[in-house]
Amino acid sequence: MAQSGPLTRAMDGGLRRHLRPLARLHAVLAALALVVVLAPVPAAHAGAPPASSVPTAQRGHSPVVVVGIPGLMWEEIDRTTMPVLWNLAQNSAIGDMSIRTATSRTCPVDGWLTLSAGQRAFSERQQYFICELPVAPERDGRGAVFPDYDDFIEENATSPYGARVGALGGAVREAGGATLAVGAGAALAAADRDGRIDRYIGEVGGLRRSDLDAATLAIIDLDGLADLYLNPPVDPDAEVDEDGPDAEEEPEPDPIQHEDRLEALAAIDDKLGQVLDLLPKNTSLMVAGVSVEAGASNLNAALLHGPGPQGRRFDGGFLTSDSTRRDGLVTLTDATTTLASTMGLPVHGMVGRVWKREERPAEFTAAIGDLADLNTAARVVGSLTAGFFAFFVALQLLIYAAAAYALHRYGDRDRKKRTLVLSVTRVVALGGAAFPVSSYLSNLIPWWSADLPQLALIGCVLLTDLVVVAIAMAGPWRRGILGPMTAVAGITTAVLFIDMCTGANLQLNSPTGYTPIVAGRFYGLGNIAFATFATGMLMTVAGVAHYLIRLGNRTAAVATALVVGTATLFVIGWPGLGTDFGGVIAIIPGLAVTVLMIAGRRVTWRWALGIVTTALVVIGLLAYLDFRQPPGERSHFGLFFDQLTGGEAVMVISRKLASMLGSLGNWQLTLLSACALLFLFAVLNKPTDWKVGALQRAYEYAPTLRAGLTGSLVTALVGFAVNDSGIAIPALALTVAVPLTLSACTWVLQQEGPREAPRPQRANSLPL
Repeated sequence: MAQSGPLTRAMDGGLRRHLRPLARLHAVLAALALVVVLAPVPAAHAGAPPASSVPTAQRGHSPVVVVGIPGLMWEEIDRTTMPVLWNLAQNSAIGDMSIRTATSRTCPVDGWLTLSAGQRAFSERQQYFICELPVAPERDGRGAVFPDYDDFIEENATSPYGARVGALGGAVREAGGATLAVGAGAALAAADRDGRIDRYIGEVGGLRRSDLDAATLAIIDLDGLADLYLNPPVDPDAEVDEDGPDAEEEPEPDPIQHEDRLEALAAIDDKLGQVLDLLPKNTSLMVAGVSVEAGASNLNAALLHGPGPQGRRFDGGFLTSDSTRRDGLVTLTDATTTLASTMGLPVHGMVGRVWKREERPAEFTAAIGDLADLNTAARVVGSLTAGFFAFFVALQLLIYAAAAYALHRYGDRDRKKRTLVLSVTRVVALGGAAFPVSSYLSNLIPWWSADLPQLALIGCVLLTDLVVVAIAMAGPWRRGILGPMTAVAGITTAVLFIDMCTGANLQLNSPTGYTPIVAGRFYGLGNIAFATFATGMLMTVAGVAHYLIRLGNRTAAVATALVVGTATLFVIGWPGLGTDFGGVIAIIPGLAVTVLMIAGRRVTWRWALGIVTTALVVIGLLAYLDFRQPPGERSHFGLFFDQLTGGEAVMVISRKLASMLGSLGNWQLTLLSACALLFLFAVLNKPTDWKVGALQRAYEYAPTLRAGLTGSLVTALVGFAVNDSGIAIPALALTVAVPLTLSACTWVLQQEGPREAPRPQRANSLPL
């Protein structure tokens, strides 16, 4: 009703020169939604397509074998150190694997439990905050059992992710299959929800061909790297003398020499060779770096050889999955789903997607180099993110402080003294606004291949920032109040629009994008990028509308805003492009407010209700459409719709709400947001000798500036409320909007102001 009422009254009133702008927006969105609903899509399936309707255990097939090697990375795999794995990889599908679990550092126990659950899991540390090796199970005949496995189940059941530890082993045993584990870590992954494994062997040396023949799922732990760094596990039930040496604080592990690590890798390769010699024909083999060995997280190595899900062969190529939608990149949770699907087992409660095979470079060493480069880029960005944002915040605050001083010092003086200062202030402001998009453009340069990738990244960001500012100040548009602003905002919008349409490669491993190590997102529009993109788009349409209205064509201004805004909404929300659930909710109110103000209309409560209704309808339709896809092909939208109908949405919303509120603890971004608002409404609005602030004078010259700025603030506020990134959304939005607004205000100060003030006269002097 909120949409049809205004449209009906507009039509009943006859043809007008300007149709109500937000009603147009509603109509466009409704038409888009209708196309979405009527679009032909495959019917939903009950689960990921299994290899067969009959589980592997009941068909007598060869076992599915997993070899887990904590800390394994492609950078360390070569034909000299690990010839067995090198040769195997040449005839397998290979990829980097994101090992993020419920904690930022995936220790061996965390990784094995995540493989068991198919969802991000974790374990409480028994003694120290550093990683620990898994505790071996108790033997029970030929098998084994973990007496305290319930502790893992209960800890994870109440975690924000609700991981079902024991799901993989339980599914195998419920289907009539048998589990085999070699090593303590493997036993954690193979155990069912009672903590039981059918066959347990302590070391690879005790493994026999008959053990593999009898197994449906065999998991093998080669923990040679972790053994270098971590002490053997301590019995949690053992009594400790509080006055004895065991009571001392745990020291950090001694540094491991490179030669020692190479020896450990060679020993692992020898054991892998022993396993390969025992494998039955046509075995499905997965080799994966399931966790870190002890230190910081990386992208670990993964490969799949032989028959996989649906019987497809994995004898070459790159691994990929619908979780990442990137060639050569999969996740640890994908591994569980892949194993279950290969065995024809149900994947209930598992959030991963099955591994698929895509083409890779013909030269194998080039393919390995690509995987190593991806890990290098992710690791460098991760190490620089904190410093980058500290520098970014300091730079923005410096711009505000310098601009405030310039406006106070030179805003009321003669033009000769303030022209240079205000010109420099304008250029610096544009540079600050261009900084976020420059962080994405820097990925056009392969900085990760440099000898010093950290310095190369910073240099590339600064270089691209200079290029964007040069473009903004080079053309004839530089003479207008909103010309340079529109140029920077337009470049920001165009870059991110094109990036989303071409795979979001500029956002991947960007300081203001996302990395597969952090694993908050692997494709689409990131939260920080959304703030930059949405603000850039709203300021762009405000700038374009200003010039169209000056030409006397307000209708074209409104139409342009609607077209650009609708295209932006489409690319933000469409599954497979932006796939940003919260972004759709946040952009619609900001876009509607901007369009209304460009059209010269007031934003009333009635309009606000229509805006909210439109946002909910659009997001609901997108979620429903994505839900109609097969489960293995759904994005965040379809997953949320499934969780909503299945009663799991409360847990997801609670986790995101806690993350949003927790973001306020990021004092840097919180300070940046507060200072930006203070500068905008206190400094730029401070009355000058004109009796009005520079911001108000800028509004008089360019009324649409108010529309773009207001819409940006609305989007930032809604984005803060509905997004788990919280304060990062308004912080980045203001980082773009406020400097762009400052550039317009400096133009006003350059164009007009008080004439040169007469020199003060002494009290006893007489006028001539």
